This record gives sequence, C-alpha cells and structure tokens, in this order.
Amino acid sequence: MERLSPRDAVEKSPENVESDAALMRLASAYPGARYLHLTRHPVTTQRSVKEHLNRVVPGYSMPGEPMSGTASWVETHCRIMRFTAILPKHRYLRVRAEDVLNDTRAQLQSIAAWLGIEPDERAIEAMAHPEASPFAGLGPAGSGMTGGNDPSFLRDPIPRPVEVVRTLEPPPGWVGNASLWRMTLDVAKRLGYP
Repeated sequence: MERLSPRDAVEKSPENVESDAALMRLASAYPGARYLHLTRHPVTTQRSVKEHLNRVVPGYSMPGEPMSGTASWVETHCRIMRFTAILPKHRYLRVRAEDVLNDTRAQLQSIAAWLGIEPDERAIEAMAHPEASPFAGLGPAGSGMTGGNDPSFLRDPIPRPVEVVRTLEPPPGWVGNASLWRMTLDVAKRLGYP
C-alpha cells in the first residue's frame, strides 16, 4: 500500500470471505477499508462453478451437486451480509455483476463516485476495458494457482453482456432439500434478484 500511495490498493481474493475469522482479520488489518460486494444470481453462479470444475478437474463431480454449490453460495452471501451490517454505510456498496456487465458505464460511474474516483469519461473508458490491463492474463507460470483462470475469457478478455435470469427456479439437477432452496430464495431476494 505504501508503494501505491496516494492511490488505493484493491484486494479481491475470494478467500477473504471464506470464514468470519478471515473477514474479521481483514477488518482489523485495514480499519478504513471499503467493501464492494459483487453478487451473481445463484443459478448462473452454480452453472459457472460446474463449468470451472469440469475445466480444471475433468470428470470431477462434487458430492451433492448442485445443492452443495448452492449451499456455499447461500453461506458466503449470508456471511458477507452479516459482516457488512456492522460497517458504516459509506464503507459498503453492493452491486449485481449482471448490472455491471449489462449497464457498464452507469454502474462504473456509480462505483467510481462511491470510491471517490473522478468518474470522468477517460476513467470510465479505462475501467470498461480490463482487457488492456497487465492483469488480463494468466498469472506467473508454475505458481500453482488455478483460480478463476477461464481460458475462454482470457483468449478474448472483453466484458460482454450476460443473461439475466428472471426467475428463481432451482438449477437443473436439483433433487431435493426444500429448506435449502427456501434459504436460497430468501438470500437472492435480499440481494435484489427477482
């Protein structure tokens, strides 16, 4: 952060929301941090996780799918909402990924204004083109990190509009656990999904 000063550092590792303890360590280490909660519809999230696992570990099947992936989605967003409920309002912003990809400029202007970044056309244009970033590619060879390295996206890393799922129907293959789906519906509605 000292090397970046006066610019702000951005940390986006998904591991930061894997436990309450991780979030509390983050809050303790960075008491003035702001938190951008990027959400995604539970069914498209489940589909993406399945595609990622099939790509990274061909033939791998998670026990209880698609329910275990959905349970993880519920648990993670509940954890984030509990954590952000204790933050002052100016330190937390929630946005839906679908909105950012389908209404990019307006969403980026809103996010930039919240961050205190001048939302001028040049800044928004740069934000709208992550493919121009030095980070729009695979990390160092041999790092052992597979993360979200989606080869399809990295071949042509240009954000594109996405499908907006207009319902909250269980994903294909759902075979039970009505209480989990009721929790999913509750969390999805709290996050602004229909």
